[in-house]
Formats: sequence, C-alpha cells, structure tokens
Amino acid sequence: MTVTAPAGSEEWVRQVLTVQWGEEWGVRALRPLTVDGAVPLTHTAGLWNVTTPDGDHVLKVQLDAGAVRDERFYPLKDRIVTHCRLQGVPALPVVPAADGSPSVRHGGLAVELVPRSPGSAVAPGTREQAAAIVRTGLDLRQALDELPPGTSGELATVHLPLLVEEEHWPTALDDAERRLLPKALRGTGPWHRAAAATLRELHATVPLLRRTFGDGDHGSAGPTPEARRAVVHGDLHLHHFLLARQGPARVLAVLDFDNLHVGDRLLDLAWLADTAAYACGDDTDGARAVLARLLADGRRRGLLGPGDEALLMPLLMAHSLPVVVDIAKDILDRGILSPQWLGYFALLSPARRLAVHRLLTAPAPH
Repeated sequence: MTVTAPAGSEEWVRQVLTVQWGEEWGVRALRPLTVDGAVPLTHTAGLWNVTTPDGDHVLKVQLDAGAVRDERFYPLKDRIVTHCRLQGVPALPVVPAADGSPSVRHGGLAVELVPRSPGSAVAPGTREQAAAIVRTGLDLRQALDELPPGTSGELATVHLPLLVEEEHWPTALDDAERRLLPKALRGTGPWHRAAAATLRELHATVPLLRRTFGDGDHGSAGPTPEARRAVVHGDLHLHHFLLARQGPARVLAVLDFDNLHVGDRLLDLAWLADTAAYACGDDTDGARAVLARLLADGRRRGLLGPGDEALLMPLLMAHSLPVVVDIAKDILDRGILSPQWLGYFALLSPARRLAVHRLLTAPAPH
C-alpha cells in the first residue's frame, strides 16, 4: 500500500523533486531553508534548501491552496522575470522541471525551484544599503514599464487570489476601530498588547487616508487612473531584497514575483520608499537623504510625476490595511498565535509609514 506523504514534508518534497525534476534531484541533500539561522518571513509557503554539486537551490511550495494562481500565471511570470533580468534586474531564474515547465502542480500545490542567492535581507541596514535597494527598485519599476505590448492585458485576466477575509479597506478599518481595538485593549497578555499597539498605529493613519481617498467607496483606494495602470510586482518589502554580505552595498536578488498583477504602478514605488526607510532603521537623516534621492531619480527617469510623492504612503497604507486587520483577527478572533505575526506588524508598521509620508512631503530645504 502506498501512503501519501503529508504536503510540505521532507518525504513529500523528495517525491516532488523525483517526479517533476528527475531522480538525480530527489536524492539531493535537503533541509528547511533558514537565513542566518532564522526562518524566512512567510506564512503561506514552505521553503527548502536543496544542495547540488552546482550550488544550493531553493524549492518553494505554496502550501496554501487558496493562494495558488491560475495555471496561466506561471509561464507568464517566467516571461516577465526573464524580461526584467534582460534589463539588468537581479531576479532569480527558475530551474525548469523535466518537462520544461517553470512551475509544477503537485497535489494541487504550486512548486518552483530557483538557485539560492548568496545575499541576505537587512533589518535594519545602512543608508548605503537603502540606496542600493532604491536603485534596484527603480530599475525594476522601469523594466516593468517597458514590458512587451500585450503583457499587461494578458496578466489582467489572471486575478490575484483573495488572501484576507475583507479586502475593502474602509470596511476593515471600521471593524478594527469598532470591535478589534476595544477587544485588544480588554486583554492583558502580550498578544493582545501587540495587536492593540498596531491597531492604535492604524487609527492614527485615518486622517491621512480620509483626506486622500475619502471613504474609499470605489475600492481600496478608488479606481486607478488609466495612465498609472501597469504590471506591478506588488510586494517589494525589505525581505524581498537580498544584499551582498561584504563589499559595496548592492542588491543580489529581488524575490517573490508571485503577486504580479495589473494595478497602480505607484504601489511599487510606495513599497520602495517604505522599504528604504525601514532599511535605514533609526537613521532618520539617512532615510531623509535616501528618500530625496528616490524622488529625484524617480522624476528624472519619468517614473514619478508632480504630486505623486503625496500619494505613495496613502496607497501603501490602504493596500496593507486589510492585511494588518486580518492578522489582528487571527490573534484576537481565531486564536492563531504565530510568531510570524510580530514580524509582519513590524514590516507593515502604519506608524513608520506615517513618518515616511512626512519625509516625502516635507518642503525641500533652502
């Protein structure tokens, strides 16, 4: 009798490698991926280090079947990543499966294999590393703006899966203010305190969100102007930039193109501004200087127009607000107490984004 190994287990991963990539892959040394001894920040994927004579690789298993994209997405993603690589963006190439596919389905789950980058994420880093992230992020945004005609229309038919209970930010915000924050404040444990602190930060963003979008009746941030609709990476947070461990600051890899979609191209630039500030840590002067360079270079390249700097953080806040609220629901309603949530609260910090907005929109010094 054949017993199916649990999805994501070592035995299951070996089966996938053997069946989809070949027997020589199935016998390679395997271990759960860690970076500098820590588990990468992800809650939907299983990551495995696969050691071969040619170097280490990373096998990514999308363990949440609800997050698996339509089959049309993966060849399209591969074409977009290849285009970006040809434009000099350090995106990782896939290792094709035995049948040439860039990604495979195994037991209903999406699996892909890529070379492992020698770089590492930084949190916090230095202003030089933040500047390197900005340069690479602008290169990526420019490459996405220069995709072959028709790519955007093709991707627009492959929708992002629903990953939170409530995507409409005003509705999620109302639940956070009326129910979740009071519930968190009534609690006394560390999880309640963590949720309460982040929900308070969220509340402080409301005036800016209301000034920018009103009540958001048309969606998370209103309809995107046609001139800003483009292919968007959509998840350019700090952990998706791997930097050189030694020598001059440079980005060795941009990770995770699984959220590619057609949306507001300013979202990538908003992520980039927040990520650059986060990389600077407590160095406010460094963040100010790096953000000024982002705005100057973005305008010079034609990636930012007049007034766009005032839209960046509100767009990112509205985009991330439903995720923050859903994590609070995991803690307060569902009793899912994952250590990853604290990392996500730091990554998506509404307070930091308010501070970044002030830096982006402050009058230039004379």
